Amino acid sequence: MSKTLKAALIGEALLANIYLPLTNGIFLVYVASLGYDIKSMSHIIAASSLPAVLIGLISYKRPNLFKKENIKKRFITVHAGERLLWLLAPFLRNLEHLLLLYTLKNFFSSLISLQLNQLIYGSFGEEDVRDVTAKRSSAASASSILGYFLATTFLSMGDKGFTYSFIYGSLIGLASTALMAFPELKIKGRTEPTRIREVEKIYTVSLYQIFYIASANLLSVLWVYVLVSKLGLPAYWAATVSLVGTATSIISSLLWGRLSFKYYKISLALDSITPILVFIIGNPFIHLGLSSYNSLFSTGSGFLGGFLYARYLGNLGPSRAAFLLISLSGLGQLLAALLGSFVKEDYVLLALSVILFKFSALVVAYLAIPEVAIVPGHMARGYASTLFQVSVSGYRLTLEISWEAVLMTLRIIVLTFSLLILYVIYRLAVILVGV
Repeated sequence: MSKTLKAALIGEALLANIYLPLTNGIFLVYVASLGYDIKSMSHIIAASSLPAVLIGLISYKRPNLFKKENIKKRFITVHAGERLLWLLAPFLRNLEHLLLLYTLKNFFSSLISLQLNQLIYGSFGEEDVRDVTAKRSSAASASSILGYFLATTFLSMGDKGFTYSFIYGSLIGLASTALMAFPELKIKGRTEPTRIREVEKIYTVSLYQIFYIASANLLSVLWVYVLVSKLGLPAYWAATVSLVGTATSIISSLLWGRLSFKYYKISLALDSITPILVFIIGNPFIHLGLSSYNSLFSTGSGFLGGFLYARYLGNLGPSRAAFLLISLSGLGQLLAALLGSFVKEDYVLLALSVILFKFSALVVAYLAIPEVAIVPGHMARGYASTLFQVSVSGYRLTLEISWEAVLMTLRIIVLTFSLLILYVIYRLAVILVGV
């Protein structure tokens, strides 16, 4: 069962990442072709990231809500539903309708990711989680090259190319759904801890995940700006740089799936300087090499959080691990979208934001995650505990200040109404005495 499930999961990633460039990958291009600006697209991205955050948070608080041993019927329904939604895209022109479609699509995507993570964390141990994650990532990178080639071919046909891309993409996506119908999709009845143990460990990894995902999303925006606006290169250069990175990740995914955590220290350090190099390098051909460099080391940094959750399953439980990955991914994307909307065309500020997030992730990992820390393990655990306690204290203080602010506002409102009533009574008394 384990080998069959592994093969199906890898095959699903292979087909799904032909489907994704043909649908999700061209969606913002489609929105832009309808005449909508960057602000409108930022609103779409920000709104569509909310389902992942909400589903993750609700599921985290109530881990039994989405928990079911046999998830096959529910998974196939949601998996197919997301693919079918894209058939509506060519017929929508209104921004509100497009926003609703993309938000609904992301709702389905979040449920799919949640159930896939539950299946992986609930069916395999740490080594097998690393193996299947690395192979799915490698397969996804390989097939996405074909997906983007097909998308480029369709879009070269003009406006009708969007229709072809959405329809054929949806059909290929349904083929990946059919593939998941073959294996038995059952989550092993592992015992879920009633509460998270060693919560400071989970907290620091989660904080790292948010910083890393936000930095990765913002870096992609920064890189396109540098190539197209700053260096004045044709748009195909951005696609070429992306293609080189994707090709490199076929190998890098398999590499980081096998390496021990001590090598991740190197990945974290070298990955953190990527945004600086992107911003200062002016030679377009060096950017091709830089894309390969980024893919090599960002793959390791991206795997770190998920692999650590696999290690902490005894403290966290497979359901909570799955829920956290979904909600933190959505939170990181939301943070990046909101910040991207805020900085607008100030790309120096955008570059500084990417660097800040990258180095924040690096500092958290190096000081508070024992597996990759540059300080002794006992010190890393101490820093993690301190970071958690400071965050909890800050959260409580914020709540207290917010509550005091609410009470003060209510007192001012009551006082204002009391003075108003006294004034009305006074005026009535004056009128009556005058009468």
